[in-house]
Amino acid sequence: MTRFFDFDDIVVGAGAAGVPMAVRLSEDPARRVALVEAGPYYPTASETPADLLNANMMSLFQHDWHTSAQALDGRVIRFPRGRVVGGSSAVGNTVALRAVPADFDQWAKNGIPEWSWEEVLPLYRRIEDDLDFGGEYHGKGGPIPIRRFPTEEMTPRQSHFLQACLDQGFPWVEDQNHPDATGVGAMPSNRRDATTRVSTSMGYLPAARGRENLTIIPATLVNKVLIRDGRAYGVELVDGPRPRVRWWRRATSTVQLTARRVILAAGTVGTPSVLLRSGIGPAEDLRRLGLPVKSDLPGVGAGLNDHPRTGLFMTPKPGTQTPGEPSGQTVLRTTSAGSDDPNDIHYYMVNGFNLTQQFPQLQHLPGHDRIFGVMIVDQLPHARGRVSLTSTDPRESPHIELNYLSDERDYRTFVDGMRTAWELMNTPAIRALGEEFVMVDESVMASEEALRDYVRRTIDSTYNAVGTAKMGPSSDPASVVDQYGAVYGVEALYVADASIMPTHVRANTNLTSIMIGERVADLLRGT
Repeated sequence: MTRFFDFDDIVVGAGAAGVPMAVRLSEDPARRVALVEAGPYYPTASETPADLLNANMMSLFQHDWHTSAQALDGRVIRFPRGRVVGGSSAVGNTVALRAVPADFDQWAKNGIPEWSWEEVLPLYRRIEDDLDFGGEYHGKGGPIPIRRFPTEEMTPRQSHFLQACLDQGFPWVEDQNHPDATGVGAMPSNRRDATTRVSTSMGYLPAARGRENLTIIPATLVNKVLIRDGRAYGVELVDGPRPRVRWWRRATSTVQLTARRVILAAGTVGTPSVLLRSGIGPAEDLRRLGLPVKSDLPGVGAGLNDHPRTGLFMTPKPGTQTPGEPSGQTVLRTTSAGSDDPNDIHYYMVNGFNLTQQFPQLQHLPGHDRIFGVMIVDQLPHARGRVSLTSTDPRESPHIELNYLSDERDYRTFVDGMRTAWELMNTPAIRALGEEFVMVDESVMASEEALRDYVRRTIDSTYNAVGTAKMGPSSDPASVVDQYGAVYGVEALYVADASIMPTHVRANTNLTSIMIGERVADLLRGT
């Protein structure tokens, strides 16, 4: 007997990876695709709220999951993630940096050859409508525009930062997305003009939302994957509207949506949470929560790896900041002291942080709620954390432990990075824009222990977490999915988002997450 399914594919999570995944799969008119998202959907620019359109400021509250995370030593920080069609691509800082080729070639050497640089470069190109560069390394006509800030758009702080880096001997970079780029230059951004953010929702869906075989289901929370006899056959939904499809009701508050295949793209926090609630994960943890073990995979939720950040900041002199200016426009990509990994540390000149939203631990100066300065980001941190469940209720946030600075090498990266930032911030042109440094003076800079204490007190997240459903060969007990995104031990279940990254990449995860959606869609379209 042939079973009726509502869809061929259900994609859970309409974020940076989920939207391109659903759009590419639905290019086959014979394939019925559902795209399920916990947040709202705004189909047109006129319907889209200002916080999502404004590329110059992150949207950290209006369309957020309101999760928090343990940074270190019991200190809790906000851990924003986009809850809207477009996901974090719709709320983030529009940094559209590519990872470096060595990141992917290392993946290939570790047993996943489908993800070498040679394989992923065409996907990066397919994504792009690069407004500045063409040739063999860049795409034209793709769904996501990529532009770089021209000199005339830069604030004085950004121009002075560029010059300070050049004076310190760092090379000038015309194109930060060139495979060999290292040094300082304008930051590539997913925006078509100076001020408007282009998310995957805005870039991919306008051409696809009229397809009869693509059903977008917003404002709907997924509890778990439905599994029978070792095979996924759908998802259980809670708190959502009912689309016009067939439902099998199990309880007054939950409904089921069925498919031949389920693809999780709920992100580095959301995907392991759904897997765990579905009985996929460390067997001991599942039994402790009273969940049946469908597949004993110790790597689910483990291996959490985030880009941590700190920085050197000043309070601005009156009249030196303009409301509404972009938070960042330039980036210095270089190699940290003692490292053999190029571009493993990034420095960003930040035009301004609102301390009520970011770095609240710096709020100690009366009358000051804004700062500017050089942000330092560790691109290859060694510390690993974990995502775990505190409850089987999908409305309850999971426990997120980042475990920052648990590896001494990460301390060393930041302490040395602070010394570089101090030199850059004390160039006369930049120093003249500020009144006083925040929590740092010459005595702090002269003391190794004081610097370590400053890093420990100020370290925060860049919201670039990866690795909680690691991709790898079956011989690796920490692997959760194979190189095609297939979950070990459960048929017809796949993962396609930043959670599958086996190691971090030397770039913000925005563009690479979109690429992951494209890549897994390519790998699955013939099946």
